[in-house]
Amino acid sequence: MNEVVGDDEWLAIRVALMEKAKDLTRLRDEVSAARRAMPWRNVYEDYTFDGPDVP
Repeated sequence: MNEVVGDDEWLAIRVALMEKAKDLTRLRDEVSAARRAMPWRNVYEDYTFDGPDVP
């Protein structure tokens, strides 16, 4: 069962949790940007695509 606390303590915990969530969002954005900035590489294999419009 969860602990019951007063309004001031709850708010302090909530603010700290929101800051962690912001940090997580910033880190996810940073990782996503790094992934998009990765260099491309040559692909030498032949590819065959399957789908509804492929004979």
